[in-house]
Amino acid sequence: MLVNRESRVTVAIVSPGYPAATGGVADHTARLVRHWSAAGAPTQVLGSCDERPARVADQWRAQGVRAILIQYVPFLYGRRGLSRFPRRLAAEARAAGLRVGVFVHEPWVPRTRLPWLILSPLQRRQLLRLLPACDVAFTPVPAWRATLGGDPHVVYVGSTLGDPPDPLFAEPALSAPVVFSPFAAGLRWDWIVPAVRAMGGKPGLTVIGADWEAAHRHPVVRRWADPTWDWRGYLDPPAALALLSRARIVLAPFVDGLTGRRTSAFAAASVGVRVMTSRGPLFDPAFDHPPFTPAETRDEFSTLAAGLFRARPGPADRARWMQWYRHHLAPTQLDRRLLDLLLTPRRQV
Repeated sequence: MLVNRESRVTVAIVSPGYPAATGGVADHTARLVRHWSAAGAPTQVLGSCDERPARVADQWRAQGVRAILIQYVPFLYGRRGLSRFPRRLAAEARAAGLRVGVFVHEPWVPRTRLPWLILSPLQRRQLLRLLPACDVAFTPVPAWRATLGGDPHVVYVGSTLGDPPDPLFAEPALSAPVVFSPFAAGLRWDWIVPAVRAMGGKPGLTVIGADWEAAHRHPVVRRWADPTWDWRGYLDPPAALALLSRARIVLAPFVDGLTGRRTSAFAAASVGVRVMTSRGPLFDPAFDHPPFTPAETRDEFSTLAAGLFRARPGPADRARWMQWYRHHLAPTQLDRRLLDLLLTPRRQV
């Protein structure tokens, strides 16, 4: 189902923390608002979970909202990731005649830390109760479909940084490999640092998204951070894309492998840069294709990263990788497909 100017519908997104929060789900929500509104579906956002669900649903119905999308990460809805709010809101919205979708960015925490041994099953039960209260579900990770049940749609998140700069290849290449979004959950610094050391050179690494002071305070990154690296700090989206476009290679290995929710890797791919990444239990085979190069082990990661850093692909190679990205991961198309699936009963898609 395509939305046009003659059949305008109003939709709403539930995204706690929006618009004050930055990164992650908040950036995805901001992009959805832009693209859905431009496609003829004016979009409201509920950025708080302190409202009474029944009141919110009544207001939406009175305002002509037809469908809602619940952005779901457990910790969006409470310090421990436990809350009745999403399920109560879904039930009230459906009772008010609204179509309800949930986008599962993260289902529940893995049982890898002592506190999570308790939280993980509780968060799992919470989500598995929420899903039947919704009309349709989405996830960016195909490996989660069986876990979630109900045959959810796979919709990738893609890059949230906007369009690449123009001209793209005008500036000289950076002298070091790049890490973008250094505080991303599950980023394998234990793979990155040995690869950087194996490549040698100074400054060793360019880091986009944090300065040295922030890295030194971070409970994970401070174990690995080197003050001699080129720390660029937080950059706005155009500046981050411009700097990424100068990278010879971006290092992005993750403990669970590359999946459709890793926006930092897709931002690099959007400017035609090689992304050295990893396989893992959630790895999506769709990304076993340039500009992505996945490794199985830390040693393989170091070896392949060093070779790619020396390779220096030409403009034709980068243009070809950008074309692949636009064909498979263009944010406008991802968001339009998500809107169509949200508004359309499955049998009509």
